[in-house]
Amino acid sequence: MPKDPIFLKIPIKRIRPNPNQPRRFITPSAIEQMEASLREIGQQTPAKVRALTEAERAQDPDHDYELIGGHIRHTGALKAGLATLDCLVLDLSPEQAELAGLVDNQTTDMHWLDWVIAIEKLNQGPAKLKQQQIADRLGVTQARVNYGLKVAKALTPASRDQIYKQLIKLGPEKVPAERAVLALAGLDNPQAVERALPVFLDRRMTAPQAHRLVKHLKEGKPLEAYHANGNNNGPLAQPNHAPRLVASAQVSPALPHPAHTPSAPAPTSGDAFNFREYWEKVKADLTAEGEPKTLLGGILLAIIGFAILGCIIGLVLKIVLWVLSTFFSIHLPDPPPIH
Repeated sequence: MPKDPIFLKIPIKRIRPNPNQPRRFITPSAIEQMEASLREIGQQTPAKVRALTEAERAQDPDHDYELIGGHIRHTGALKAGLATLDCLVLDLSPEQAELAGLVDNQTTDMHWLDWVIAIEKLNQGPAKLKQQQIADRLGVTQARVNYGLKVAKALTPASRDQIYKQLIKLGPEKVPAERAVLALAGLDNPQAVERALPVFLDRRMTAPQAHRLVKHLKEGKPLEAYHANGNNNGPLAQPNHAPRLVASAQVSPALPHPAHTPSAPAPTSGDAFNFREYWEKVKADLTAEGEPKTLLGGILLAIIGFAILGCIIGLVLKIVLWVLSTFFSIHLPDPPPIH
């Protein structure tokens, strides 16, 4: 039977990070803010750790505990020069701790690619968990798990490295959304996705733009001839970070430090308004994987849907009345005069 958690002050050098930490991408600013907070007001929330097994201690005699949750706190404390870390010691096996770490990250802003890889790992792990079992353990819907597995299936290791490289270089706001990557998965071939990914990332494509790129490639047209604005006659300038498109492009594990770069240029006056693309952006702001992000988002989507439905019904009624009055000489009575 598992023991109750124990609160301890543990020498920080005796705690090691979790090598299977699901959150691979952590912004430097998050660590800097944690360091500043620890220096100013001290540690307010304990980290979660587990004691190493005897076999693990034999292999790693420098550490007694492994982090489950609190990697940013741990790194910030090291940078702040703290000697100890307040911790809750949980009685968990390494396998249980891995799942607990993933659940713990649900309260943080973990990047979508980290979630995709974590869901895939649970699905392909020794337990071979089914989608509903994963959903139950993570406290999410089965549709969310299915969505993540579809994205994972489309991304080769090299593709994932490309996305992580752009995350570190430009930040999460400059990386296409998960729904856009799922649209690119319409190529039905992970290697084809990998070849198209440099252009996809360089242009920071939305889901509708990715759909158009997929259609272009499925028609047998070369990637170099694609233009996102629909003019596919001229050559496509290669992205700066991918001078040549090769099928097995590999990204070095040593990723560069974040760097600020200019944002994408604003559309020119000659660009045509694309209602479908605009609507996809609205849905992306209000929903996540097809579900409203907030109650307000759900209400706004319902209002917009009823407004569109009302316009359609009104238009149909006008057409019906026009047909009746024109071809069947049916006229509605005039209202009585007002005295």
